[in-house]
Amino acid sequence: MKHLYLTGNMGSGKTTIGKRLAKSLHIPFYDLDALVEQAAGLTISEIFAQQGETHFRELESKVLREVAHNPAGVVATGGGIVLNEANRAVMRQSGWIIYLKASPETLWKRLQHARNRPLLHTPNPQETLASIVYAREPLYQEADWIVEVDALTPTQAVEAVQCVYHPLSNAPLEVSVLPEQPYAYPISIAPGLRSRAARLILGRRPCTRAAVLTHPHLLSWAEPLLAQLRESGIPAQAITLRSGERMKSLRNAERLYEHLLRAGLDRSGLLIVLGGGVLGDLGGFVAATYMRGIPYVQIPTTLLAQVDSSVGGKVAVDLPQGKNLVGAFHQPALVLIDPELLRTLPARHWRNGFAEMLKYGIALHLGLWRRLQTMLDQGVLTPRRVRKDPAEWTLPIAQCVHLKAQVVSEDERDVSGRRALLNFGHTVGHAIETALGYRGWLHGEAVAAGMVAEAELGRILGVTPDTVAQELRETAERAGLPTQIPPSLAAEALLQAMRHDKKRAGDSLSAVLLRDIGNARLEPNIPQDAMEEALKRCGAS
Repeated sequence: MKHLYLTGNMGSGKTTIGKRLAKSLHIPFYDLDALVEQAAGLTISEIFAQQGETHFRELESKVLREVAHNPAGVVATGGGIVLNEANRAVMRQSGWIIYLKASPETLWKRLQHARNRPLLHTPNPQETLASIVYAREPLYQEADWIVEVDALTPTQAVEAVQCVYHPLSNAPLEVSVLPEQPYAYPISIAPGLRSRAARLILGRRPCTRAAVLTHPHLLSWAEPLLAQLRESGIPAQAITLRSGERMKSLRNAERLYEHLLRAGLDRSGLLIVLGGGVLGDLGGFVAATYMRGIPYVQIPTTLLAQVDSSVGGKVAVDLPQGKNLVGAFHQPALVLIDPELLRTLPARHWRNGFAEMLKYGIALHLGLWRRLQTMLDQGVLTPRRVRKDPAEWTLPIAQCVHLKAQVVSEDERDVSGRRALLNFGHTVGHAIETALGYRGWLHGEAVAAGMVAEAELGRILGVTPDTVAQELRETAERAGLPTQIPPSLAAEALLQAMRHDKKRAGDSLSAVLLRDIGNARLEPNIPQDAMEEALKRCGAS
């Protein structure tokens, strides 16, 4: 077990929530401010008055490093702990970071009568507090998770944080997609969640009949789910299909329609997809088009599917000319993510999913990017092996899901361009897959090489800093992911595949380019000669 670091502005409730949380979890509680006062023999106000803020920050960092080596517990940090980059690194290396976010208005209500807050000893303390909140917000945003506490009681806040730090099958971490919109649905995340799958599914989406679409080698996981459905009075049967991108075809979709007809499913039925990204895409497409649309549930069984393809409702099949050229937007009724289902994955498939996680970090979230680098530093994933403990992976998986859910909620049907940011690395990556005939490389491997190529494109166009492109390449290499395009692929063949890509606009090519870590933008009208140069620099012939 790792430390749980609670960060947030003064008045956000770190100490109150931290004490209750530690008691609930039966682990130690560490209050950094109290430990600093103990070490100095002075109150924090006295340290500020006698020795200044600089000395206080040095002492705070020293105490943090000491606590990092203590038995795992809940750590209530000082509000300014995030100001030092080294402090943020220490917290990432020794634990999970949760930001208790409160609005300036809430904080002022709690602090307006406080006399022990030296930073607020100014002519206009309310304005000072608002300035501090604004200045520190980007640093707090680097946390592994954010819990907004404005509307929560201390008890509710403790429950919310506990579901993040220690999710259980009966108290999972939940992410909402499209909240308060017509097709809203929850994503539940916790180790062991599959044991309660039928109850959760039927509680969310009652049905008259069900079919479970899965792979032959996953039948040992499908059978308990089928048994639970039948025990609940729901006729249910399994439909199996081999794995591989080449299964995502109109021909296989037609075969699945026939299976559903034979199973007696009508629009009151339910399709449950238990498998990876290919099966999820195909099953979702079939659900979207069978009888003009039936509900479906995703239970993703690969890392790539858990962090990416199971979320967002983009469902499709491939054509020989390119990936996902026939499809629809069809949101699932529910997504159940159980990291324990990943234990049987070979290391290559972990790296395959890790590539998509890197995409979320480099394109959308600096904190996730640093977390993934810390996982590499600590050997959680290497080019040869992976530590498969769900405790190492659950929260990073959830952060990826949360980031995608946010983007999908803002731009469900890819209209504004916001959702296009999720395609970083995919313009080139999909072209690689198409040119290879969907053989040899996994999707995440193609995306990894595609990200490096698109970062190189950004360098050529003067958009992506050299340091960012280099950091991306080095991080992908450390994860054992390809950073070069297969030399057997000609740049012209890749460009031809891009011309069939569904993301193009008219005859012009667009691509997502990095402006910094965690900051990407969709750039239209990419010059073909610049893309060709980037492809050749990255190994294309």
